[in-house]
Amino acid sequence: MADLSGAEVAIEIGRAQDLAADILGAVGAPDEVAREVAEHLVDADRSGHGSHGVGRLPWYVKYVREGVVRPQATPEVIDDSPATVVDGRWGFSHPAARLATDLACERARDSGLAMVGVTRCTHLGRLGAYMERAAAADCIAIAFLGGLGGSRLVAPFGGARGLLGSNPLAAGFPSASGMPLVVDFATAAMPIGKVMIAAQAGRRLPSPALIDREGHPTDDPMALEEGGAMRVFGDNKGFGLAVLIELLGRVLVAAPASDDDAGGPSFRRQGLLLVAIAADAFRALSEVLDDAARLQDDIHAVAAADGFERVLAPGEPEHDSRARHSTEIEIPAGTWTAICKVATEIGLPETALPEARST
Repeated sequence: MADLSGAEVAIEIGRAQDLAADILGAVGAPDEVAREVAEHLVDADRSGHGSHGVGRLPWYVKYVREGVVRPQATPEVIDDSPATVVDGRWGFSHPAARLATDLACERARDSGLAMVGVTRCTHLGRLGAYMERAAAADCIAIAFLGGLGGSRLVAPFGGARGLLGSNPLAAGFPSASGMPLVVDFATAAMPIGKVMIAAQAGRRLPSPALIDREGHPTDDPMALEEGGAMRVFGDNKGFGLAVLIELLGRVLVAAPASDDDAGGPSFRRQGLLLVAIAADAFRALSEVLDDAARLQDDIHAVAAADGFERVLAPGEPEHDSRARHSTEIEIPAGTWTAICKVATEIGLPETALPEARST
């Protein structure tokens, strides 16, 4: 392997997808599941969200080894009345979220509005990807992911210990511009994946997004492993939103898991509620899409404040990042080392590792 001394390495997109699929296949994922998850991970890196990219592979392998993920499982629809329920069956759950998105959009186009819940799911990847998929189908989508709190990662506002998960919210809205407006954020002050990547790279966090085990704010990513917790964003407002998502994702949707189920402490209570609205539910589709595009134009027309080049619409940073990374992804060198290590441990030959170059 070449000597990679830079802070980041670049890998050709197709080769990165092949490696990710090979790793997932080696731990038991069916070919179609391995390929779908691999493409999702690489797209997350292309979109500028390395916290949900190929850096997750060592954790995915760990989940399989610990029995948290059942790699051969594929999703199935278990209830279709009155609301649709997709059972992720404790497998790699990106296909379950994609299936839920497609079903919700299909039903919304027939009736104007549809809801789909996903239960017994593990890590779903970047929620924004499913919002983009819904927007491409001329639907507005809103996703609430609650219950990712079995390991009590996030402290309530004013609290000194963890209680909830990162409880993300995502939404997407199509536009005549061809670029949907997409929001996708955790109610934790920072996504857990970014904390993982910072710890892996030996870097401090850009802000004190955690508390240590005594409840003091800190930017040390290792505090999470040492008994600390994550903070909510926006103080009491972020906490209120996190509780709402817990109610919608876990309390409303997620069925209690039996003691012998997989899922592990982190995913055992997790549930996804996905709501889809047909973009023409209230007026002509072309009018809605044109108004959305005008809103994007209005956002762009606002003068940039000091320190900013221009004002971006929600979803535009990801769109621009994919344009910049049309042939390669860039990941931290420490992440690449961890991926190579786990690939070797599960028996992949060195020839399966793509060439990476320092950037």
